[in-house]
Amino acid sequence: MVIGSFPVGKLFVFGLKRASKPFGDLLMWMGKHHPFIRHYVIIPPAQLYNAFEVRSKMRMMRLKQPRRIPRLTPPIATRLGADMLSEAIVVAIGLGLIYYEVSKTFKNDQKKQRELEEQSRVLDERIDRISADMERQEQDINWLKATLKN
Repeated sequence: MVIGSFPVGKLFVFGLKRASKPFGDLLMWMGKHHPFIRHYVIIPPAQLYNAFEVRSKMRMMRLKQPRRIPRLTPPIATRLGADMLSEAIVVAIGLGLIYYEVSKTFKNDQKKQRELEEQSRVLDERIDRISADMERQEQDINWLKATLKN
């Protein structure tokens, strides 16, 4: 794991995992005390994950795929679902932080680009003024030469 070489990153990941623990405990409590949340929010992802895990393990071992996968018991499914949802919260927080950093960098890059374009515009205007001055001075020189010849 690359993050191991960065102590601050390791500390940050550890902090996120510690922060997800109360969410998991809250989901466990809600799963025990609120049947609607248990049956429609917590248990279905756990059962889906269990089916996916069993099928993928059977496929890796090159065994015959079962027609019906036994469902997890409600307490096990509740614990697994709560853990999965708390990990999903950690991933969402991490993705949110990544999005924030990327958007901040993008805005800074746009600001620098606008500043460079403004500097380029100012330099172009200076060059145009210098060119106009040179043309006017060249006309004056030609007029003086013509006047001196007469």
